Amino acid sequence: MVGVFRRQHGMDIVGQGGKIILFTLPSLAVALWLHRYHPDIAALPASIRFLRPVGYVLLPMGLALWATAVVQLLVGFSGGRLVTAGAYGIVRNPIYSSMTFFVLPAVTLLTGTWVYLIVSALLYVGVTVFIRREEDQLGRAFGIEYTDYTARVDRLIPFRRP
Repeated sequence: MVGVFRRQHGMDIVGQGGKIILFTLPSLAVALWLHRYHPDIAALPASIRFLRPVGYVLLPMGLALWATAVVQLLVGFSGGRLVTAGAYGIVRNPIYSSMTFFVLPAVTLLTGTWVYLIVSALLYVGVTVFIRREEDQLGRAFGIEYTDYTARVDRLIPFRRP
């Protein structure tokens, strides 16, 4: 486990995560506040609440993708390897993708509040803005292996070809 905290190829395990979280966190705070103190503003229209069961499908899918990705990252990073299979074979950034496309939309449907979709959209923007530096580092560290990987696996949208 010590290898997880050691820099590998000039990177730490958090990568650009700190910047992405700081970019997204204010919108999450506002969403939580609106949900709690102004549920009338945050509420989804009653006409689409029939979609709530979809949240029960999205949430376990998102949590499974997230958990698998975290375990794979911990193991792969500590060994100094580029992880390209499993969750990382579905999408290059499965931790962010699981939150953006599964967990936050599930929370939206399950709570009946639209505000978490704003958080999801801003998370997508944050990843798009900040991830390039991490991708450049990975390209320098892993060369053609990373280039081949980026040609077959999308940055954020699961199962989409780049």
